[in-house]
Amino acid sequence: MSTPKPPLTPEQRLEKYLRDANDYWFHVYKPRTGDVIVDIGAGRGEDVYAFSRAVGPSGRVWAVEAHPESFLVLQQFCAEHKLSNVVCLNLACLDRPGQLQIETLPIWESNFVREGPPTPSSFPVEAITFDALCRRHDIGRIDFLKMNIEGAELSALPGCREALKRAAFACIAAHDFRAARGEGEHFRTLQFVRDFLAASGFTLVTRDEDPRYYVPYHVHGRR
Repeated sequence: MSTPKPPLTPEQRLEKYLRDANDYWFHVYKPRTGDVIVDIGAGRGEDVYAFSRAVGPSGRVWAVEAHPESFLVLQQFCAEHKLSNVVCLNLACLDRPGQLQIETLPIWESNFVREGPPTPSSFPVEAITFDALCRRHDIGRIDFLKMNIEGAELSALPGCREALKRAAFACIAAHDFRAARGEGEHFRTLQFVRDFLAASGFTLVTRDEDPRYYVPYHVHGRR
């Protein structure tokens, strides 16, 4: 029986955030000082930390997170680490405005937005198209758009049409592996993501031979 690994120290955890972002999100896009990054599905700040560091004080990171508990952690994380170039927004980006539910799962990274009535494990969340969010907050140029929203990319991308025209790079995480695990066919989004980004004028890059089960489903786009 193997010995469990000791938990990471706070410093080691931040170093891991930087390594992971460089691996997952900066595979094609190479951030520069002053860039504007949009993080749809910002979680609890893991990638936001790397994005904030990469673009520097003159840059801007828009961190959009739907789950209220994760959003609170995200805000506290940004305050603790003085990420003053980050704007946090508690919203779900979909293809139309409305009120939806976001489910709370034992592994918080797997929380997902859905329609339907509330349950004991769900929270209400305001849905908005990302194009409308850009108009609300005057988001113009986008150097990199990252989306990791656990299957909701099927509904979210149609609400990003205008914004994607202004984006130089994008990376959308599809979640077909969750469908393969029997969690529901609505997680099978890879082909839709590929088709949508290609129709939006991006050249696609994927790492199909990567042995990690999730990395081949990261669809990178560049102009």
